[in-house]
Amino acid sequence: MEKNKITLDRFRIIAAILIVAIHTYPFESINENLDFVFTHVVCRIGVPFFLMITGFFVLPKALENRKRLVDYTIKITKVYVLCMILYLPVSLYAGKLNHLSAIQILKDIFLNGTFYHLWYFPALILGIWIVYFLLRYCNKKIVGIIVVFLYVIGLFGDSYFGISENWIVTSTLYNGIFTIFDYTRNGLFYVPIFLSLGYLFTQVKWNLSPKVNLICIVFSLIAMIIEGLILHHFHLQKHDSMYIMLIPLMASLFYSILQGNGENNRKLRSISTMIYIIHPLFIIVVRGIAKVLHLQSIMVDNSFIHYMLVVAFSVGFSILFEMLKEKWIERKLQKNESC
Repeated sequence: MEKNKITLDRFRIIAAILIVAIHTYPFESINENLDFVFTHVVCRIGVPFFLMITGFFVLPKALENRKRLVDYTIKITKVYVLCMILYLPVSLYAGKLNHLSAIQILKDIFLNGTFYHLWYFPALILGIWIVYFLLRYCNKKIVGIIVVFLYVIGLFGDSYFGISENWIVTSTLYNGIFTIFDYTRNGLFYVPIFLSLGYLFTQVKWNLSPKVNLICIVFSLIAMIIEGLILHHFHLQKHDSMYIMLIPLMASLFYSILQGNGENNRKLRSISTMIYIIHPLFIIVVRGIAKVLHLQSIMVDNSFIHYMLVVAFSVGFSILFEMLKEKWIERKLQKNESC
């Protein structure tokens, strides 16, 4: 099989940059339809990719030893807590915590995320434990049926919500769901299928030629774009994270990336995670600089330039942070050796 050179770790950076686009709408000032296709459809591959990586690397080890899953959960929880602290001043300044009940605060912390991109961490924690117990105690085919069923429920609370809200039974069901979760893009309905799909690649050996797999990627991507445009045209979407064709697209894309012959790079993992965590702060920074310099028309109103500046700041900071972290670790090791 002919191999490409895109590794999982390299694609993490691409995925992180696509996620930045979701929060900056890079083509909004150029063409609304183009922006919708890119931002609300194509960029939706970013988060599933990160989830599939977790399913691929973490779940096999967790199933061998539950302590590894406990350790991983503690690690993610620590990152989440630090992120909550980091974004607390922003939330306070924006008045987002005003008039919130204790129950809503608890729901935000444990289910929805305390800032708009932090939903990922509680969703990951909930989702990975759900999949772990399913894989531990259920037949793999049953697991597949369950996670697909959960995803379908999520679909009709997300991109297909306009269909479900017209029926009394389903409308009542989703009203109940939305009293607990902000979106069905969460750890119960959205996360399990992608974690399971990532894990599946450790259990099943695919044997597709690069040509056939490329056809699958292109067909799935085009089909998902058409799906998104139809749903958007008929105003059916409550949110736009979940598509039917996202599943085959992620499967074929992940398979293609797995064929890469480059070396994995831990630095890229850390950098991509930092880009995800820090980019909303740089959205604020770029807007602040634009206001001070009176360059809003260029740095903010031009959505593509705004996007590129946020990406540049986020990537630059993440690389610098990684370099400083490495130097700190190196000095600490040297100090320990001298002692």
